[in-house]
Amino acid sequence: MGSFTNGVLVGVGMSLLFAPRAGKEMRGLLAERFSYLRGIPPENEELKQQVQQMSSRVQQVQNQANRAVEMGSQVQDVAQQTARSADSMQSDLSNVAQQAGTKVPPTRPGNAKPAQPNQPGRLTP
Repeated sequence: MGSFTNGVLVGVGMSLLFAPRAGKEMRGLLAERFSYLRGIPPENEELKQQVQQMSSRVQQVQNQANRAVEMGSQVQDVAQQTARSADSMQSDLSNVAQQAGTKVPPTRPGNAKPAQPNQPGRLTP
């Protein structure tokens, strides 16, 4: 099998040498074919451009993902601040209502029935 491969390579080389091409063009073609035989693919400008475009697009998507993560973190911080502020306001409202002698309904979700304030002369359920 080794002598057959050597024969094919010599035949390809001879055919390239006798082909009607300019010297510079022939040397470039020979270099490209030997590189291909060694496992190095020939250079392809279109392929290089596509790889560059894909790399650029991947970078853009990565930047967008990083911005989304940052925005999500900021949203989470604002939501936590809002929850703390609501809790503080609820506490302040409860204190004021306690001083006024009324009950304040809780503001947490899940409480379907709000509490009614105590009014003189009315019975509470």
